[in-house]
Amino acid sequence: MNLLYTVDNNFVPQLAANICSVVSNHSGIQDITFHVFSNGITEDNQRLLQEMVTEYNQNLVFYDISNFKDALGFDFDTSGWNEIVLARLLMAHFLPNEIERVIYLDGDTIVLGDIALLWNQDLKGCVVGMVPEPTVGPSRLNDLDLNGCLYHNAGVLLVDLKQWRSTCCEDQLLDYCERRSGRLFANDQDALNAVLKDKICSLSPAFNYSNIFDYYPFIFLNSLMSGFSDENSFNTARSKPIVVHYLGEERPWRRGNTHRFNNEYHFYLSETFWKDAKDEDGWGAYFLAWRTFNFLTRPFPQLRYKVISGLIPAFLKYRASQRNK
Repeated sequence: MNLLYTVDNNFVPQLAANICSVVSNHSGIQDITFHVFSNGITEDNQRLLQEMVTEYNQNLVFYDISNFKDALGFDFDTSGWNEIVLARLLMAHFLPNEIERVIYLDGDTIVLGDIALLWNQDLKGCVVGMVPEPTVGPSRLNDLDLNGCLYHNAGVLLVDLKQWRSTCCEDQLLDYCERRSGRLFANDQDALNAVLKDKICSLSPAFNYSNIFDYYPFIFLNSLMSGFSDENSFNTARSKPIVVHYLGEERPWRRGNTHRFNNEYHFYLSETFWKDAKDEDGWGAYFLAWRTFNFLTRPFPQLRYKVISGLIPAFLKYRASQRNK
């Protein structure tokens, strides 16, 4: 099995916790090679990660992607997101040709079940498997010309790289990004949905479980995006997710968070060389306001959805201004 990550040095503790969680929950039938697109990971951290994976009797390969902007071939306005998110579009550029199938995982994920369950999913002839994100609004869907297609989150991808290469997906995606630079809300995720809309196999929420599935009931989410999941799959995913994606600002490495899967992250982190990594401070007031907001709006999902939908663009503008300082 091949697993791919794109991370910088700041996210090494999260990467280590993820790798530990993958190995700890894997059946062991198939060997795993962890492929890490490194944007500035230090030699010391690379050595420690290599030592950890060797102890697991698995394989780890680093790829220096510090020049990935040159591979893009154009300047791109990410509107506040970390620029490294674009690197996953270059997976075929950096990975060896003999790799024909790969699981991509965002660095802010943790694995609570056997990753082979994702690896063995039938893509039904599609290029990529992704989990729908039902909270994406109609204006964004129209902007991407999805024409009734489901919108998907790109934090977890199961990719048929052989077909990705043969159908020139990378060229199409980069061309779309260049044409839409600065006008895509979620950058490469929007590009993946717009360009590959008829080549995406929708997967169970269990394979990319975020807190939106906790905050909203199935009936409300299905009213936003009909067919994103069946109710049985949704309930199974809710009770026992395979991959948890720490989407949004409520992340377990931020002090004061009450994420449902906070303890799981810290457990796997404690099994790594980064067990003493400190949580981020300065989030106390935010999380107090967040908990209050969630308590008050839980009985009113429609109200909550409207408020959140209005706040996200404003927050991204703020984050972009902070990154440009």
